[in-house]
Amino acid sequence: MQKPNRTLLNASGKSNLIKSMSLMKNFVLNSFRDALLDKKERHLNVQKFMLNAECDQKPSFFEILFIQKKKRYRYGFEVSDGIIISEWLFFVKSIKEVELFIRKGNSIKVHKRSFKEGVGLEEKTLENVLFLTVVAQLNGEKSTQVIEWFKKFKILSGLNDLHHSKTLSEYKKNPKFKKWAESVFKSLDIVHFNSIKITPKIFDFKNIKNKEKNQKVQKLFSAINDLQKDQGEAEQVLTWHNKYDGNKILKERIPFDFYTQESEGTKKIINYLGPIYDTLSNGLILVVDELDSRLHPLLTIMILSFFHEYNVKNAQLIFASHDTNLLKKDYFRRDQIWFTEKNDFKESELYSLIEYKEEHVRNDASFDKNYLKGRYGAIPFLDNILTEFN
Repeated sequence: MQKPNRTLLNASGKSNLIKSMSLMKNFVLNSFRDALLDKKERHLNVQKFMLNAECDQKPSFFEILFIQKKKRYRYGFEVSDGIIISEWLFFVKSIKEVELFIRKGNSIKVHKRSFKEGVGLEEKTLENVLFLTVVAQLNGEKSTQVIEWFKKFKILSGLNDLHHSKTLSEYKKNPKFKKWAESVFKSLDIVHFNSIKITPKIFDFKNIKNKEKNQKVQKLFSAINDLQKDQGEAEQVLTWHNKYDGNKILKERIPFDFYTQESEGTKKIINYLGPIYDTLSNGLILVVDELDSRLHPLLTIMILSFFHEYNVKNAQLIFASHDTNLLKKDYFRRDQIWFTEKNDFKESELYSLIEYKEEHVRNDASFDKNYLKGRYGAIPFLDNILTEFN
């Protein structure tokens, strides 16, 4: 493989790739329901590539290959302004790929033997609804399997840590998760993690209301007071830490407010434990953008170890990262390492390390060192910037 041009890594298109996965998933799962919504309320809001004039007139293309129930499927569609331009579904039988259906505009061709469930529904599918979802709504076997696979597809952002609810719910109801999580907490020097319900402090409007002469303002204060009471108890998350005296002897355990007193790295790893456990326990696919953001490299490696050591249900982790320490054969095979890079026309290109010839990437090669030397491309091009200081 020819060495690619170098470009700025932070703008190479990794996040857009993951966003496209999320868009595809949401459209597949919501296509049938969204057909009755206004256009701006639908879940597929695709922004076309703005740096190529031809893309203004071209539909957006989505395709994915996956294995479900030990069968390999290839599913995809093209869409423009919410209208389905084309759609297709294939699966591999023995070693041959079999066409289940192909759609071009309003014309849908169904394989009558391999996809009996779709026969008769061709004319009943609206232009803004995926044929796959129409068939699945009527309990088609193969179409339902495809939909179930998309439900297993979980996507998180490493920059938006709002995943604690899954961790909290698992911690409260699942003894196995609680035991596993506390072993992780211990390694993070967190003695105990708990969820406590407390009554929020309610501002008392009574005295102010009595002094206020305007009846409309009095009614407003009463309404606010009633609203606060209706909120009931709020949930506060606490982490417990050891406190020592001047002689380094344990004196007591004190609570930290999870949101305001814990480190960002600790909050992130705790937030991730629920989704990670759910993924490993149920054989799901977890996609994370910026997995290593705000994490010590060893914590990122710890997450990888979960999938290497406890992965008995074929769960999968796909993530974007800037941490070159992860580019090691101890953690990944060559076919598991992918790079994104922008070409001279600002188009993102995705390629695997395995595409390089064996003599260029030996099994004993140091992937991280070779990457930083520019042998695989996809590194920042800083030469012109640095010459400005000479």
